[in-house]
Amino acid sequence: MLKQIVSIFMLFLIIGITASCSKKKSGFCYCSYYGGNRTVYDLNGLERQKQVDSCNRLSELASGFAGSCKLKK
Repeated sequence: MLKQIVSIFMLFLIIGITASCSKKKSGFCYCSYYGGNRTVYDLNGLERQKQVDSCNRLSELASGFAGSCKLKK
């Protein structure tokens, strides 16, 4: 019985960790690079068009390092 409870708890823990890591927030620019590095830029303080322009500029800069950026809408 204890083994089943521990197994169920571990399953919920793994699901919770996986779900929390995969959530992307709106207004953030997510960049990833060839080497596996990732960066996140908070653009919430800007107007929507400025968010788009800023993330596009970050993507241009990241392309020099084999990377790209995308804005979460």
